[in-house]
Amino acid sequence: MSEALPPVGADNRLERLIRVHHGEWGQFLLAFVYFFFLLGGYFMLRPLRGAVAANNSDILHWLYTATFLAMLLIVPVFGFLVARYRRSRFIPGIYLFFAGNLLLFMVAFDGDTTSPWVQRTFYVWLSVFNLFVVSIFWSFMADIFRPGQAQRLFGAIMAGGSLGAILGPLATAGLVNAAGVRGVMGVATACLLIATTMAVLLGRRVRREHAGRPAEVIGGKILEGALHVFRSRYLLLVCLLMLTHNMTATFLYNGLAVLVDQNIAGFGQRTEFFSYVDFVVQVLAFTFQFFITARLVTHLGMPRTAILPPILLAGSFVILGSALGLVLFAAVQVAQRALNYGLLGPLKEMLFTVVDRETKYKSKNFIDTVVYRGSDVTASWLFKGLMVSGLPMAGIVWFYLPVLVLWGWGAWRLGRRYEQLRAQAERSLNEGWKRGPEGVSMASTGH
Repeated sequence: MSEALPPVGADNRLERLIRVHHGEWGQFLLAFVYFFFLLGGYFMLRPLRGAVAANNSDILHWLYTATFLAMLLIVPVFGFLVARYRRSRFIPGIYLFFAGNLLLFMVAFDGDTTSPWVQRTFYVWLSVFNLFVVSIFWSFMADIFRPGQAQRLFGAIMAGGSLGAILGPLATAGLVNAAGVRGVMGVATACLLIATTMAVLLGRRVRREHAGRPAEVIGGKILEGALHVFRSRYLLLVCLLMLTHNMTATFLYNGLAVLVDQNIAGFGQRTEFFSYVDFVVQVLAFTFQFFITARLVTHLGMPRTAILPPILLAGSFVILGSALGLVLFAAVQVAQRALNYGLLGPLKEMLFTVVDRETKYKSKNFIDTVVYRGSDVTASWLFKGLMVSGLPMAGIVWFYLPVLVLWGWGAWRLGRRYEQLRAQAERSLNEGWKRGPEGVSMASTGH
C-alpha cells in the first residue's frame, strides 16, 4: 500500500488528532474494529485466567512450562499453514478453530466446581490463544501498512484493542455473577467471530486496492522463520527485548498471584479483583496509544522512546523494594502492563514493518509464541527458585534491577538498527525499486 498524501484540509481536527491521512480511513477503521473485538473477547476471558492462576499459584511454573511445550507443537503447524495457504484462508481459519475450542470450554467450565485439570487446561489454552491471534493480527498489519504509516497509525489501531480491553473486564465483572463463567465465554466467542468477519472484510479491501496483483502464498519451508531468527542480529535483539521484558512482567504477575492468594478468597472475588486491575491498565494504555505513543516516536525517535519503559520501571522497582504490599504491588504491575500495551507494544509491532513477508509471518510468529513463552518459562522457574530460597518478596524485587538495565541497553541498540533499516527501505522506494506483493517493503533484516 502506497503512503497516502497528507491530510486534506488543515481544519480536520480528527485527522490531526489520530494522524490518519486522507484515503486511509477505510483500512484504519476496519483494523480498529477488528482489534477492538479481538482484544475485547480475550480480556473478557483474562480475569478467568487470573482467578485460575490464583487458585494454582503454587504450580504456575508448571503451567508456564506446559504452555511453552504447547507452543513448540503448534508453531510447525502454523508454519505449514502459512507456507501452503493464502492469507485470506489461514487467518480466518485459525480464528474459527479457536472459537470452536472456546465453545467446548463453555460446556466444561462451571465456576468453583470446575475440575482443576479443566482449569489448568484453560489457562494453557488461553495463553496460547492470546499470543497466536494477536501475533497474526499484527503480522497482517505489518503486511499492509508501510513503516511511515505504521509509525502514525499503529498506536491508534492498538487503542482500538485497548478500548475493547477496557470494556471486556467490565463486561466480565458484570456477567460473572449474573450469567456465570459460561455466559462470559459465550459473549467472548461472539467477539471472536466478529473479529474474524472484520479480518475477512479488511483482506477483501486490500485485495481490491491491489486488484492487478495476484494473491500469493508466502511459501518457503515450515521452520524457515524460526531458523532465520538465529541468523539475524536484528531479530536476536528483538528476542532480547522480549526476554528482559518478560522476566520483569512474569515476576510481577506471579508475585501478584501469590499476594492475591494470601489476601483474597473465592473464585468470584478474585475474578472481580483482576477485572478491575485490567480495567485500570487498559484505560492508561488507551491514553498512551491514542494520544502519546505516535508523538513520542515522532519527536524522540525509536531509540529514545524504546528505553522509556525500563527507565520508568526501574524507578517503580526501587519504590516497591522499599515498601511492599498488595495495593502497591498491583499498582506497579498496572504501570508495567500499561507501558507494555501503551508504548512497548506499538513499538514492537513497528519493528516488523521493515522486514520481508516471510519474516513478518513466520519469524514474527515464532518470536511472539515460542520465544515469548520460552522467556515466560525461564522467568517463572527463576521466580520459583528465588521464592524457594527463602528470599522475601521485597528482596527479590532488587534482583530484577540489573535485568532492567540490560533491557534498556538492548532497546537502545534495537531502536538504532530499526532506524537504519527504515532509512534503507525508504531509499529503496525513492530510487524506484520494485516493491513486493501486497505492497510490503523488501528491506532485509540484516546480520
